[in-house]
Amino acid sequence: MTRPTPRKSSLAGSSPITSPPAEPAAVDATGWTREQHEEADQAEQMREMRAAEAEAEQAAQRPQPKRKYPAKVSFYQERADTDRIRGAILHTMATEGSRSLSQFINQAVMAEVERLERKYNGGQPFPAVGARELPQGRPMGE
Repeated sequence: MTRPTPRKSSLAGSSPITSPPAEPAAVDATGWTREQHEEADQAEQMREMRAAEAEAEQAAQRPQPKRKYPAKVSFYQERADTDRIRGAILHTMATEGSRSLSQFINQAVMAEVERLERKYNGGQPFPAVGARELPQGRPMGE
C-alpha cells in the first residue's frame, strides 16, 4: 500500500521576516487593474449616495400632497379622563359642534398650542418637529 504524496503548502519556503515578491497587477481587457475597477465602483457608489441624499432633501422641501385622512396620533391617558372627555362630547355635541372624539381633541390641543405660541413665541408657530424627534418612552422617575 502506497501513501499519497503530501501536498505542497503555499507557505513552503516563505519567511516571516521577508515578504514574498509582489506579483504584477492583473490587467483586464479595458487596461484597468482590479483595484482601479474597485476605486471606480466606490466613486460611483458615492455619487449615487449623494444624489439620493439630494433627492431626499428636495422631496422633504416639496409641499406634501393632502392625505385622504389626517395622520393618526396616539397617547396614553387615564381611563377616567377619557370617559369624562367622551361624556363632554356627547352632552355638548349640539351646542359646541364637536362631532367626534378626534375633532374634539384636535380643537382642544390646537387651542393650547396657539396659547403657548402667543405666550412663548410672539404668536408665531414653533418650528415643526417630526414624529420620532421627541423623547420617547416613559419619563424617568414615573
